[in-house]
Amino acid sequence: MEKGTKSLLNVFLSVLAPVLVLDNCSATGGSWWHLGTTWAMVVALSLPIGCGLYTFATEKKVELLTIFGLLGTILTGVVTIYANTGGGEAIRPDTPWWYAAKEALIALLLAGAMLVNKHQEGSMLRAFVYSDAIFDIKTIEKTVTGSNSTPQYNKVLDSAAYMTAGSLLFSAAANFALALYFLLPVPEAAPAQQAELYNYAVSKMTWMGLLIIGLPLLLTLMLVMRYLCKRIAALTGLADDKLFLPR
Repeated sequence: MEKGTKSLLNVFLSVLAPVLVLDNCSATGGSWWHLGTTWAMVVALSLPIGCGLYTFATEKKVELLTIFGLLGTILTGVVTIYANTGGGEAIRPDTPWWYAAKEALIALLLAGAMLVNKHQEGSMLRAFVYSDAIFDIKTIEKTVTGSNSTPQYNKVLDSAAYMTAGSLLFSAAANFALALYFLLPVPEAAPAQQAELYNYAVSKMTWMGLLIIGLPLLLTLMLVMRYLCKRIAALTGLADDKLFLPR
């Protein structure tokens, strides 16, 4: 399977398919696809977990982004189990705050990881923007070493990492606020409806997170990538087309 096709499939299984399951399968009775709140959540969470395990089994490697994605999925399951084990039909009243904390935690961990080993292969900076699947890093670093510009090169990478980490800190705050916006009304509903409303809220957060948080984050990453191109080109003297891998 081609890399682009595989990436699209990963996005579908990890993001879009769980949303569709939570939206359409959380009801009880009526149609065969109405699995109920518990099984709908189980199926929705199993899709990204299964995707991550399959990628590991076939490619024999684990990427940091995959690890954080699986961690977020597992924590969603943990919070969901906690929410539904308070006794009775209602979810625990403090569930929105735990879920919001979970949403912020993943972005905070990503921001922290971004500032660790910024210059090394396998760093979060390379996973997010300075990817060896896009940039010809071997040629760039060979040129940098030949011109004794390693300290300046590392400063460029540091600046890119700080900018990306800053955008992730904003994402953490936005995720926290968005989770509370959608989940705080759930414990106020009738107890029999809360579990289903919880699933719908998780689904809405995923969609809205892509629009409200994901798109600005993507724009920021594009700006950081442009910054890297300009600074590295100025530092190495390489033309723009020499910075990237040949297509």
